[in-house]
Amino acid sequence: MKNLLLILILAAVTACCPCRHLTTSTADSVRVETIVRTEYIPDTVLVEVPVESERQTVRDTTSHLETSFATSDARINADGSLSHSLANKPQKRPIPTEKEVIYRDSIVYRDRVNTEIVEVERELTWWQQTKMKGFWVLIVVVVFVFRKNIVTLARRLI
Repeated sequence: MKNLLLILILAAVTACCPCRHLTTSTADSVRVETIVRTEYIPDTVLVEVPVESERQTVRDTTSHLETSFATSDARINADGSLSHSLANKPQKRPIPTEKEVIYRDSIVYRDRVNTEIVEVERELTWWQQTKMKGFWVLIVVVVFVFRKNIVTLARRLI
């Protein structure tokens, strides 16, 4: 247990620290312009006229009516009554309309100055040097503590 505690303390003492860089940068500015433009484009819509029919019988004279959407026929029956029929013509009618089109344009303006990383050379501190040398001390201690196991393992492999 003492050996494990000693190894953990030596491992913590010999740990490395990351390299630090000196960076120089300037502030970037970003500007976004959004333009929303609405246009109305003339368009034509086809509307389907539904088929409708209607009948009516009256005691009167004959008649005939016709429009661009419907036809109407009337006749006198044998019993003296008037038979009248009305029917729409199946068709599609073009109706002019205006279609709304919305254009959204975004432009990103970025003013940027190059950012450079400048590495500064400096001497290692005494603590960093101690940690680097402490690694080899730790290796020697581990080999000394586990020397019997290492020798036994080496004999088995050879």
